[in-house]
Amino acid sequence: MKLVNQMKKTTTNPVAAASGTAATKAPASPQNTTTIEARIDVGFGNNLFARGRGAGLSWDRGTPLTCVDGRTWRLAVAGKETVTFKLLLNDIVWAQGGDIVVAPGQRVEVTPSF
Repeated sequence: MKLVNQMKKTTTNPVAAASGTAATKAPASPQNTTTIEARIDVGFGNNLFARGRGAGLSWDRGTPLTCVDGRTWRLAVAGKETVTFKLLLNDIVWAQGGDIVVAPGQRVEVTPSF
């Protein structure tokens, strides 16, 4: 039997909110895994990538997110540093708005616009 924690504390990320994306953060995980979750249907054959700084991300080359279902994409990165990122469609088209900043071990959910 799988138990699920029903309590979930979320707060709005002011950087993400200013960029026009919805964002929430959950409490830090003990493993210092930062999780980026995007809620968007990018269409068949398209992919989402993240570029940025911290936890192995680069502004020069995108890191692919994993497609969880038709509207959910996820990237989990390990590290003890703040992650600053932006999403790209097919590692070419940048999401609208500013950079999103996530503290180490946090989870952020975004709804990007391209």
